[in-house]
Amino acid sequence: MVDGWRTFQEELVTSRKRRGRRKWAIASLVAALGVGGYVAGAIVPRFGGPEPRPRSEGKALIPSDTCRDVLCRIAWPELRRTESGVYEQWVDGHRIVYTLDPELQEQALSVLRQHEVPYGAFVAVEPATGKVLALAEYSRDAPKDRGFCGRATYPAASLVKLVTAAAALATGKVGPDTEFRYEGNPYRLSPRKISASNGRRENNVSTLAEALAKSNNVVFAKLGVEVVGVERLEAALGAFGFNRPIPFDFRIQASQAAVPRQEFGLGETAAGFGDVYLSPIHAALIGAAVGNRGLMMQPYLVDTVEDSNGKVLYRTVPAPLARSVDKRVAQQLARMMEKTVTAGTSAKVFSRYAPKLQNEVGVAGKTGSLTGQNPPGMYEWFVGFAPIEEPKIAVASLVVNRKLWQIKGTYVAQAVMKEFFGL
Repeated sequence: MVDGWRTFQEELVTSRKRRGRRKWAIASLVAALGVGGYVAGAIVPRFGGPEPRPRSEGKALIPSDTCRDVLCRIAWPELRRTESGVYEQWVDGHRIVYTLDPELQEQALSVLRQHEVPYGAFVAVEPATGKVLALAEYSRDAPKDRGFCGRATYPAASLVKLVTAAAALATGKVGPDTEFRYEGNPYRLSPRKISASNGRRENNVSTLAEALAKSNNVVFAKLGVEVVGVERLEAALGAFGFNRPIPFDFRIQASQAAVPRQEFGLGETAAGFGDVYLSPIHAALIGAAVGNRGLMMQPYLVDTVEDSNGKVLYRTVPAPLARSVDKRVAQQLARMMEKTVTAGTSAKVFSRYAPKLQNEVGVAGKTGSLTGQNPPGMYEWFVGFAPIEEPKIAVASLVVNRKLWQIKGTYVAQAVMKEFFGL
């Protein structure tokens, strides 16, 4: 197994060299961690538990007031690709260089445009640093609109199950193999199904890992009521970045989550049917945090800002944002998310369109589907990362479909991740 993995790694490296592609070896990652930093982390308070320490210290260039003023003039970045493949933007004689990977950005845009989705957004980040690798958005219905990736009007749907599972695992009362009994259809909720007195009707059994993979609403509603509770779920949502500002180079909406006190409302929210809304940027950070052993990094899109003479005024340093969960819980959750791709709600898409990505690289993921109103339609999410043990990319893909279905977020995610790994 180890030799097979090494052979696969060598093939990927050879593919990158041949195509002149990205450098994502360990050495370049460590080097990236040593570069200087953007001001957002100093302006916006970090959240969640004790202050995490960065993986490595780097000497940061101190941003000038001029640079700060230049970035504040941009409502949302205009991502223009140069002939060399770099994305840049000029503002008042200053050159802003963005972190985007040109192949990933173009692939994401291509898939969304090709299928003419009503609304679509795709975000990819580097889990260990928070660097944004892709920030793509497209709308057939509103082609002039921008900023989809930073809007937090989208229902989180079953992505909330990741937070519920993390909160439950953190109690130590349950594990991935803990079995839950439940009644009837796993996707239809009712007050009776989560009642403590319903035991004689509960003839079905699912482990927690299976329930996450197949997005079992009944099991997660029971989990929220019987194991997690209101306070723990609120705390877990906060640790994952809800109800707090997320510092970014440009303004993004804060994701909102409300947890009802009533039993059935709590169960609905824990399963993904409550008033929980988030942005695609935030969704990508949630996946990245799980892959990064529970540590959420501050996202950044600006690589450098230069003056008119080409002098670098500042460049970004990766900075930790929050300890969302401890390492043990993150590892358990990552393995549970793997089952989503191998035997759960996204298994068919990966097995059909990306079998090598599914079987040889290893992908952890979570899907979510729910009707929403801003914009109106059926929201189809996929959040995940790969490889599972040492992830190099985390993604959040959202497609809002109308009456005529186009594609799901899972399809977009696998297409872009295949591009990243040269498959």
